Amino acid sequence: MEKWQDPDTFLLWVIIIIAVMMLLIGTLISVFYLSYKKILQSKEDEHTIKIEHQRTLLKVSLDAQENERIRIAADLHDNIISKLTIIRLKTALAASPVELDQLLGNVIDESRRISHELSPPLYEEKSLENVLLTILKNWEVFYHISYYVDTRIEEQVSKNTKLQMVRILQELMHNIYKHAKASSAEMRLRITKKYITLLIIDNGVGFNVKKATAGIGLQNIELRTDNINAVYKFKSVEEKGTRFVMLLKNKRK
Repeated sequence: MEKWQDPDTFLLWVIIIIAVMMLLIGTLISVFYLSYKKILQSKEDEHTIKIEHQRTLLKVSLDAQENERIRIAADLHDNIISKLTIIRLKTALAASPVELDQLLGNVIDESRRISHELSPPLYEEKSLENVLLTILKNWEVFYHISYYVDTRIEEQVSKNTKLQMVRILQELMHNIYKHAKASSAEMRLRITKKYITLLIIDNGVGFNVKKATAGIGLQNIELRTDNINAVYKFKSVEEKGTRFVMLLKNKRK
C-alpha cells in the first residue's frame, strides 16, 4: 500500500487542506470586513466634513449680513450724512446755487448707489447683462470702467442666479475699493446656452490668494457661488492686479 493511501495519512491531508481553506476564508472575510469598515469610515468622515462646511458657510452668511449692515451704516454716515451736513453749512454761509446744486447731485448719486446695492432696481425683469452693468457703472466715479459682453442666446437666466451674481459682483467691487488701490476695473461676461462665465479684472496691488482665503469677503463669495453650483478662481500677482473668474451652468427660468 502506498504511503498516501494510508488512512491516517489521508486524514491528515484532509485536515491540512480544510485548515488551509478555513484560513483563506478567514483571511478573505477579514479583508472584506476591513475594506467595508474603511469605506464606512470614509463616508462618515466625508459626511462630517460636509456638515462642518455647511456650518461654516452658515456662520459666514450671518457674518456677511452683519458686515453688510455695518457697511451700509458707514456709507450713510460717511457719504450721505457728512455731505448733507456740508450742504447745511454752505447754505448757512450763503453759498452759490451752483455749488449747492453740485453737492446735492453728489448726494443723490451716492444715495442711488446705496439703494441699488440694497436692491437692484427691477433686476427680475432686466437681463443679467443690464443688472451687472448697472452695478458696475455705479463705480465709475472711482475707476475707469470697461466691459465686454458676449450673449449668444436669448437670455433666460433664473432669478436666483441673477441675484447671487449681483451680490458676488458687489463683493468683488467692494474688495477692490477697500484693498486693491486700483485705477481701473473690467468685466467680461459670456452667456451661452449651457454656461455663464464672469471675469473681473483690476490693475491694483494684488494679494496673496492663499493667505486671504479665510476673509469674510472671500467666504461670502464662496457661499454665493456654492448656492448656484458655480466654480470660481482668483489669480493675483502682487503689484500687477487680480483676476476673478467664475463658471456656472446656465439654469434657465
